[in-house]
Amino acid sequence: MKECFRVLLHLLRYIGLDKTKNISSWRGRVSKSTLGSVSQAAPVTDLAPAIPTVLLESEMNLEVLRISSQKDSTNGILFDITGGQRKFLCYTLEDEWRPLEQKVMGETRIPAGTYKITLRTVGGFHTRYSERYGDMHEGMLWVRNVPGFEYILIHSGNTDEHTAGCLLVGDSQYENTVSKPDGFIGASRTAYQRIYPPIAEALKSGKTVTIKYTDFDTV
Repeated sequence: MKECFRVLLHLLRYIGLDKTKNISSWRGRVSKSTLGSVSQAAPVTDLAPAIPTVLLESEMNLEVLRISSQKDSTNGILFDITGGQRKFLCYTLEDEWRPLEQKVMGETRIPAGTYKITLRTVGGFHTRYSERYGDMHEGMLWVRNVPGFEYILIHSGNTDEHTAGCLLVGDSQYENTVSKPDGFIGASRTAYQRIYPPIAEALKSGKTVTIKYTDFDTV
């Protein structure tokens, strides 16, 4: 009982209720059955809302962990890190690293940082993906406001020849040091069809979606 009350008290403090002014009146009106189960809402109508779930769930956060930067390509892993959890989504492939001031068109990955994703519903990729994926496709996943880059998308592809700064996704990955210097990720369309719907759905529902690029490689 004390532990349940401690948890509920913590939650009330989280939403900003004054512990001295409101807790005594609140405690007197909460049934024993409610204290026995923190998942059951207390029958009180004049308190602030329970945990602000809408606010907590108003964002989706992704992270690209770059793990191998080589001469012609960058291998990485894409995670969903929403809510502080880390869920593996797929492997990634990008162009190689070079300083932004030495950018080579179609041969340079974007700078590390956190960017918003929105849906892009115009352009050649959008037209092709609408035809390829039908009703699943709501627009291209567009990484916005990247310094020195424009129209950075998340899409399918296999080698660094299939990207010009964009993020390729796949379900398998070769090392990019010796055997595949251009990098190689396989089952790319399979991975794309799996990761795309929840991201697009988050955007369509009004959530803010961010993607963080982290350099955890040799650069």
